[in-house]
Amino acid sequence: MASKWALQDAFRPGILAVRRFYRVFLFFQTIAIALYFAYHHLPAVQSSCDSFAAWKKSGGIPLSAFLTAVAGTILPELVRTVVGPDRTWDMGRLRRLGWNFLFFSFNGLLVDLFYLLQATLFGIGASWKVVLPKMALDFFGFIPWVALPMSVSYFLWLELDWSPRRIFRAWSWNLYRARVLPLIIPDFVYWGPILVFLYGLPLSLQVPFFLLAFSGWSLAFVFIGSHGLEKKA
Repeated sequence: MASKWALQDAFRPGILAVRRFYRVFLFFQTIAIALYFAYHHLPAVQSSCDSFAAWKKSGGIPLSAFLTAVAGTILPELVRTVVGPDRTWDMGRLRRLGWNFLFFSFNGLLVDLFYLLQATLFGIGASWKVVLPKMALDFFGFIPWVALPMSVSYFLWLELDWSPRRIFRAWSWNLYRARVLPLIIPDFVYWGPILVFLYGLPLSLQVPFFLLAFSGWSLAFVFIGSHGLEKKA
């Protein structure tokens, strides 16, 4: 018989993720803060960010998806190898990196399309009349009912032997509570302050800043999303 669920069960995976990957968090946060000050004080850094943002825009959604995948897999895995906690590589880790790269590519594509929808609905700018509706739709619509259930379905796809039928049968309110809710809580805690700060940055600085923030988040995201489900026969 399954043990009775308690609210602390929703917090536990996030706490474990912080304990495991805090070095990676601090690494990318330090770089992001340094980039912020360098952008405002070093013309060469500002010019580089402007060029990078223009290059990303010229590549459209495919390049955005690729950069999101690199930021979500290759960069944090390399940093994880340097600062820990896991510095060893094997075929299993390479295989997971490959699948996660494809997943984050699709995720980057989906997020870009969602941002285009938001721009159409609410416009573009840093005013609260634009920012607040975007954040409300993001945090109370897109994240809990689209992005995170899709992500958990991906983790289930890996865990349940790539069986769409078993994934469909696994979905229930209990699964949502056990797998999505533990992602929602740290997602809001991590991305809430970052997005408020991000929307106030110059557009050319938003691009690298977001990618650095995403690199700091992705390992914890995969860890939490994969936490707590036993493979079923």
